[in-house]
Amino acid sequence: MRRAFAAGLAALLSACVTAPVSPPLGTVVPLDAGDPARTGLGELVWRGGVELEAPGLGGLSALRWHDGRLYSVIDDGRWAAFVPVEQGGMLTGIRDLSMGDLLGPDGEKLAGKAAGDAESLTRSARGGWLVGFERDHRIWRYPTLSSRAEPTGIDPQTILGVLNDNSGVEALAGDERSLFLCAERVVDFAQPNCLRQSGGIITPAPVRPPDTIAALGGVPTDADRGADGTTYVLFRSYSPADGSGAAIMAIGPDLERRTLAVLRPPLTLDNMEGLAVREEAGRTFLYLVSDDNFSSRQRTLLLKVEIR
Repeated sequence: MRRAFAAGLAALLSACVTAPVSPPLGTVVPLDAGDPARTGLGELVWRGGVELEAPGLGGLSALRWHDGRLYSVIDDGRWAAFVPVEQGGMLTGIRDLSMGDLLGPDGEKLAGKAAGDAESLTRSARGGWLVGFERDHRIWRYPTLSSRAEPTGIDPQTILGVLNDNSGVEALAGDERSLFLCAERVVDFAQPNCLRQSGGIITPAPVRPPDTIAALGGVPTDADRGADGTTYVLFRSYSPADGSGAAIMAIGPDLERRTLAVLRPPLTLDNMEGLAVREEAGRTFLYLVSDDNFSSRQRTLLLKVEIR
């Protein structure tokens, strides 16, 4: 009995590790190192950014705002949550960082890249979370991110078509009642990169990024939906010659599309993979996060912008 209790306690501690950070974690970064006073970015206004460094923190592949915290999934089978620290509306760091393992339906930690490659995140209509995985393509529900998974019966490949191992469901927005999904692939009207599923009806919703990002092979990496039904889609591009690029598109309920911003060097960016909407007092903010792939050549950036 004593050995079983100790084993259960150890499993609980490994599943969720909370590390309050004081002082706040993060090194402030500007929008443009060559013009530190710059705040304009297309239809967006810069509201601060930080580079994050903490043991085990990296590989962030999605982002959501919920109950005063930002939540993310990590592509090695974990999750992270933290509170943004802001001064005068400007992002200056994070605090109360928590990380833990994503569990399977059996309550065991997901083992290996094929099982644990979490890439997308959104709220469930039943409360809790929907998490999308690639390689072993599936969408599971989590009552909390530290709970055991509940299979949903939603098959990404039924909606999006055949998915490559490393190009699965990168973006989930909405919930089971009206779900917007994007695969990590360039726009192709024969096989759309994004679709909507509502009431069992699948509607193609292909999204093409701006030409400068499309020319570099831009693909969707996250999406989130505002209260008015607008879906915001984040695109990421990369080439050895041109470096990283990103774009943010807005898609109205009528599928009207517009470009909010394009990020290219020398602006501050990296491998941008997460976008979260935060709405307060009639204002709409977007948080963006980058996936450093646990590489010393990349950074984990958390950026905040406001829609004009």
